[in-house]
Amino acid sequence: MYLRFYFLLPLLIALLILLEALLSSFKFSAAIGDNAADYQKKQVDSFMEMNKLLITLATISIGGITGFVLHRDKSVKFTRPQLRRVIASWTLCAASLYFGFLSYQQVTWELYWGFFDPYNARLWWPARAQFWSFLSAVVVFADFIYGSLQVKQGSY
Repeated sequence: MYLRFYFLLPLLIALLILLEALLSSFKFSAAIGDNAADYQKKQVDSFMEMNKLLITLATISIGGITGFVLHRDKSVKFTRPQLRRVIASWTLCAASLYFGFLSYQQVTWELYWGFFDPYNARLWWPARAQFWSFLSAVVVFADFIYGSLQVKQGSY
C-alpha cells in the first residue's frame, strides 16, 4: 500500500507540473497601459508575498514536525519507514526554504538589472521548486501521521 503511494506521488506531482506548464504555454494578448510600472511593482509585491508565505509555512512545518516527534507517545517506538518519512519531511521543508532563498536572489538580480519577469527561467524554476517541495513535505508528513496512528492501533 505505502509503496504504491510513494510510487504514485511523484507521478501526480509530475502531472500537476505538466498541467501548470500547459496552462502557461497558452497564448494571450493584453494591452500594456500607461502605468506599466505600477503593474510591474504589483507583480513584484505579489511574487514576494507568495515567497514569504511559503517560507513562513515551511518554517512552521519544520516546527510542527519537530513538535510532533518530540511530544509523541514515547511508549511506541519509531519504525524505520516512519523515521524515513520524518527525515524526508524535514528535508523537503529545508529544500523549500532554500528554493525560496534562490527565488529571492533572482528577484533582486532582476531588479538590479531594471526588469521583473516572473516567467524568466532563472526565477520560474526556483519558485515552482519552492512550492512543490513544500507541498510534498506536507503530504509526506501527513502520511507519517497516518502511519503513526496505524501503529498505535496495531495495524501497521
